[in-house]
Amino acid sequence: MIFKFFRQYQLWFSLYLALAATFLVTFWLYRLPMTIFLNSLLFSGTIFLLVILYAFFCFWKTLRDIQDLDNGSGQPQFSRPLEQAFWDKHNQTLDTLYKEQEVIYQETDHLKNLVKMWSHQIKVPLASLDLMAQTGKLDSRQVTNQIQSMEHYLAILLNYLKLQDKTDDYRFEEFSMRALMTDLVKSYRSQCLSKDLSVHLLGDWQVKSDRKWLHFAVSQLLDNAIKYSHPGGQIKIEITEGSLAISDQGLGILAEDLPRLFEEGFTGFNGHQHHKSTGLGLYMAKRILDELSWSIEITSQIEVGTTVTISKRSN
Repeated sequence: MIFKFFRQYQLWFSLYLALAATFLVTFWLYRLPMTIFLNSLLFSGTIFLLVILYAFFCFWKTLRDIQDLDNGSGQPQFSRPLEQAFWDKHNQTLDTLYKEQEVIYQETDHLKNLVKMWSHQIKVPLASLDLMAQTGKLDSRQVTNQIQSMEHYLAILLNYLKLQDKTDDYRFEEFSMRALMTDLVKSYRSQCLSKDLSVHLLGDWQVKSDRKWLHFAVSQLLDNAIKYSHPGGQIKIEITEGSLAISDQGLGILAEDLPRLFEEGFTGFNGHQHHKSTGLGLYMAKRILDELSWSIEITSQIEVGTTVTISKRSN
């Protein structure tokens, strides 16, 4: 500790010795009585020693307070403004780190819950495939449906993680909305045939947007339309200049659920009742559409059907 103290106050000691040497040379050059010099040196040395002892006490107390921080003994009381300013800055940095750590803990916990929910959802198609394999009744259409369900859940998880990373990989290009919807409907052909659903595609629109992300967003809307449609029902996809509307004749959505449809993790009455919802599809669709400067609106009536309309916002 003494070595640290001398390092801390080495300027004081150097200055005192330099002044003493200067006075000694001055007294010697002017042939002044050395007794006066020695008395002055003794007097100033005594004062300097008292100051040094007080400084050492403050230095020792500060070191002890800092060392006691590891024992959680509380906040040290610094006597110097510079030390107090350093301590305040240290506390601000710690507060920032604690807040960032809390955010990381929350995100980690949220991700764990997401993976649990996703694992639960993907168990359903896996269980169906396992049952078909054990009974030896492998229906090609049902196998295709279950594989597409797993691909759908996997796409949700991967794209959700991309959105959480805020990765900006949007690439805008001009394409036909009808062509995009045609490819999308073809990918859901097996599910439509299983439920005997008819899909009517009307109109076209040359739109400039990110094809990949818009395809994913619209796929969530079409997936819901197919998922909650009654067997033998009809799905209508109407494309006009500036908007796209997907209508079904399915279960419909409760009026009290409509305001919360785009909340993350919200499944609503239908999702709980039929165990088909992850609570992420519409949330991600809304978030992606917002990033692409699109708007989305949903109208629904119980046992009549639901219409989802997306439109490109004017710049």
